[in-house]
Amino acid sequence: MRVWTAYEPRNPATAEERADRTVFVKDGFAWLALILPLPWLLVNRLWLGTLVYVAISVTAATAGEFLPVSEGAGAALALIGNLYAGFEGNDLIRRKLARRGFVAAGSVIAKRRDEAELTFFESRGAPEILARPAPASVHAAPVPRKEASDVLGLFPRPEGAR
Repeated sequence: MRVWTAYEPRNPATAEERADRTVFVKDGFAWLALILPLPWLLVNRLWLGTLVYVAISVTAATAGEFLPVSEGAGAALALIGNLYAGFEGNDLIRRKLARRGFVAAGSVIAKRRDEAELTFFESRGAPEILARPAPASVHAAPVPRKEASDVLGLFPRPEGAR
């Protein structure tokens, strides 16, 4: 289970706008930011974080070149930027949302983001938001069922009250 923090716009016009613009940020380590830090920072539009990451990486690479250290130590120095992105990635998203006028609205414990959204909006008593129809691509036609005489052939079907 993960802890998700919900951020809402400070002054939304309607409840529907508030729900549409609510952002959920996972607490904890950002694994994808550790593995692919530069693309992760750019996709999340964390420009200041990208600059800090590049500065750390360039400094570490330069130090590895000019200092009398082994190649393994130079590679370890290069990982400093990746560790920065992994540990601080989700906090950078929080700071960006705060600069844009979002406020923390609450926390939810859930496995995935969609579960966190459902739990959060259910706890706020927002049935009009939850009752909105899903996009057309989500609805599937019902599958017709055939009447079976036995359930897996193990148990006879009840014929009536006995």
